[in-house]
Amino acid sequence: MVFLLASLLALLAVVLVVLVLFEDSLEQTWHGLEQEMLSGGEEAGMLEEGVHTFLQQSFTTLVAALLLAGAGAVTVILILAGVFTRRMNRMVMEPLEELGKGALRIQSGNLKEEITYQGEEEFENLCRTFNSMQAKILENQEQKIRDERARTDMVTGISHDLRTPLTSIQGYIKGVLDGVADTPEKQKSYLETAYESTEEMNVLLQKLFDFSRMESGQMPFHMVNVNLGEFVDSWASGKEAVLEKEDVHIRLEREQEEMPEVPLDVEQVRRILENLLENSLKYAGVRPLYLDTRIRSRGDGSAELVWKDNGQGVPEEKLEQIFERFYRCDESRNQKGSGVGLYVVRYIMERHQGEIRAENEQGLKLTLLFPSKGGRESGNHTDSGR
Repeated sequence: MVFLLASLLALLAVVLVVLVLFEDSLEQTWHGLEQEMLSGGEEAGMLEEGVHTFLQQSFTTLVAALLLAGAGAVTVILILAGVFTRRMNRMVMEPLEELGKGALRIQSGNLKEEITYQGEEEFENLCRTFNSMQAKILENQEQKIRDERARTDMVTGISHDLRTPLTSIQGYIKGVLDGVADTPEKQKSYLETAYESTEEMNVLLQKLFDFSRMESGQMPFHMVNVNLGEFVDSWASGKEAVLEKEDVHIRLEREQEEMPEVPLDVEQVRRILENLLENSLKYAGVRPLYLDTRIRSRGDGSAELVWKDNGQGVPEEKLEQIFERFYRCDESRNQKGSGVGLYVVRYIMERHQGEIRAENEQGLKLTLLFPSKGGRESGNHTDSGR
């Protein structure tokens, strides 16, 4: 618009200059003719011829003026158009060339070199958006590499963990077959130990199976209304006898005697509790280990489960990472584990449209929030599929 306005103003200026010159010439010619007429020595025919000549000269001068004005205007417009074209070429082609080079770099696998462009605000925003996209692609690529490495480590770790119970099963069964267990008591002891090893193998294989279903979005959820306090109490009672042998104690507290029912998948919530227990057993690092579970009802009908151990806790800078897939605080991997236990917990809580958060409070404290029936209905979520 600025260049168009400048062209029109230039055209107007040329026309005005030519008209001024034409007016001066016309005025001089007319004065000369007027003096001849006033002298009185001219005949009527000569006077008519003079007027005719004056008009003819005026017309010729006007045509010449208009041609000159048009030529001048065209020249000015061409000059301005050239300047405008060069500026537009610099404004448009430069960022487009940079974007093209950036696309070629991405195609060749170079995701670290960004576009550096300074100019028009619109193109600067476009280049910044391109750089953000490139950074996101690089981040996703690096995350994929980390996940693949962690997935390989997980499979390798579980495979290694499977060898221990498998070797134990083979050894005890061979002991029975070879007659080493030569009394009924020894045979029973050998078979019980072998059975316990099969249970350990079953837990490891179940982890692989569950993780595979989570990754494919095929883990089913069947929601029923359950009193969370009674459910956790029942689960803890079933674990009490086994855990006392390992000097582990679960202490349950219910802030209200009557707890409202909340929709949950019984099997999946049991898996949550098992994973929380396993995580505390592996990483708390203390004996005796006390696991305090507190359940309370919130004002909106939702239920809150607090799981707290008296262990060594988690470094503050790692609290936000413990729910990530394959993440392990024990980076040296001295402890057995797949790194998916708390990731599974978070996944199940999200499928319940709930949430989980972690903090340090003389140990690791995990707070799980299960929404009420009304909260689930308002969310318009289904119970199956991701």
